[in-house]
Amino acid sequence: MRASTHSAVPCCPVDGASLWSGLSPPGLNKTVELLCRIVLPHLQYSGSLSGCTVLLHGPAGSGKVAAVSAASRRLNLHLLKVDCVSLCADSPAASEVKLAAAFQRADAVRPCVLLLRNLQLLLCPRGGAEEDGRVPAVLRQLLHSAPSSVVVVATVCRARTLSASVVAAFVHQVELESPTEEQRRSMLTSLSRDLLLGQDVSLDRLAKLTTGFVLGDLVALLVAAGRSSCRRLILSCAGRQEAELCSSGATITNQDFTSALQVLQEAQSTSIGAPQIPDVRWEDVGGLQQVKKEVLDTVQLPLQRPELLSLDLNRTGVLLYGPPGTGKTLLAKAVATECSMTFLSVKGPELINMFVGQSEENIREVFHRARSAAPCVVFFDELDSLAPSRGRSGDSGGVMDRVVSQLLAELDALNSSVGVFVIGATNRPDLLDQSLLRPGRFDKLVFVGVSEDRASQLQILQAVLRKFRLDSSVDLQDVLDRCPGHMTGADLYALCSDAMTAAIKRKLALIDQGVDSEDSPVVLSAQDFSSALENFTPSVSESELLRYRTVQQRLSAK
Repeated sequence: MRASTHSAVPCCPVDGASLWSGLSPPGLNKTVELLCRIVLPHLQYSGSLSGCTVLLHGPAGSGKVAAVSAASRRLNLHLLKVDCVSLCADSPAASEVKLAAAFQRADAVRPCVLLLRNLQLLLCPRGGAEEDGRVPAVLRQLLHSAPSSVVVVATVCRARTLSASVVAAFVHQVELESPTEEQRRSMLTSLSRDLLLGQDVSLDRLAKLTTGFVLGDLVALLVAAGRSSCRRLILSCAGRQEAELCSSGATITNQDFTSALQVLQEAQSTSIGAPQIPDVRWEDVGGLQQVKKEVLDTVQLPLQRPELLSLDLNRTGVLLYGPPGTGKTLLAKAVATECSMTFLSVKGPELINMFVGQSEENIREVFHRARSAAPCVVFFDELDSLAPSRGRSGDSGGVMDRVVSQLLAELDALNSSVGVFVIGATNRPDLLDQSLLRPGRFDKLVFVGVSEDRASQLQILQAVLRKFRLDSSVDLQDVLDRCPGHMTGADLYALCSDAMTAAIKRKLALIDQGVDSEDSPVVLSAQDFSSALENFTPSVSESELLRYRTVQQRLSAK
């Protein structure tokens, strides 16, 4: 996207040619230096060292090609880029010929760097047909026979998509992780240097809100914000010439970035375990004071006192259990917000896949994203559906048993990860595999029960009604006195929702009579709450509450 003086489109370097053609691309300097340290000995001591082959893997759009290009310029090497899509052919034999030709072209211009982009598109994934193994075999042979003056760098999004034999053929492996907050700030500063930003725009704030974003995501953010500013500018051209407004330039405001960020995060949320920044505060969670304290002691304390990590005193897993509708999910989101952490929400059934090995791969991907977006809270909702007791799931292929084993392995690996915490939620803790409750995993069990005292219920009701407009005749204590004694947070929310429905119906009737207007706000009255209470029934029965109390006593006795 390019702009002129009389254009409503701000200049945003989508291809990055003007920014990433230097020796130190913003946010990628460490990766460039690492590549140079790897390649340089092979060039200096070509007689005693084998050929230099590097497998560079990282998320799509993370800047792999930009890093290789910068390293080539630092070392004064020719760069031959080959997209592996162009090497694909109708038959393995034709692909072999194209692959060998690429190595021959690199040999003709050495010393050089041969960059094989998207290598996974050329090779057969694991479990493929046996005849497709010819191309990986030829690649391994070409890598082993490549001279030291030809540096071969292959890029993939995930190294585990390649077979173990192909990965082993590369002498070096480099992972390009998601950028840190400081690196994102550097990238945003460089990307926006030619843009006209409003005074209310804070790049530090954007760097904090874009946890888990890579270079390509930041470029997309700036492009989307630029488009938002263009739309706003064009809409403001009523009665004036558009060219006159455009000649002054399109200023990108904080609202443009907020709208663009929301669109990008909504697009990412369709994938499993997409990182998000929740907008839930403590004031949105009524009651549960003791539960809040126990969860914060587990999550917040290690962040404030990092020395606990070296003493192995930190806990990484919390299990919230109790009746449905008591605020377990809301509590997990509030913890992530108040501790300024990224939030990854995953429901157990989302990870289960019909293909062999894909369910375990989904679990590994969730924890990989969590480590990339640290500090982060991973929230597993409906944990009992993901990790039932092994040997009792009833599936003939043992899929659930393998899923539980993979989840246990990832939880054990969290002890070496800084800033990654796991919160699980379940209504049936008795169905969970007991290995999950051992120390180092979900060893902190927190019961989130029904608030039966009126003081806690009043706090919950006030939190639910925080954004509602109430009539002066409404007495919340009187409303609670007419409610059943055991009310969950979901029950109180449903009560308020029914009251709002009654208020809307009452307002529509007044509008039809010409007494009220559409411009006035909807106000909840005591009459609306009375209408809502007429047919109200709690979602959790007395017998269910007794069963949950029994489960709580059994687990607390462990």
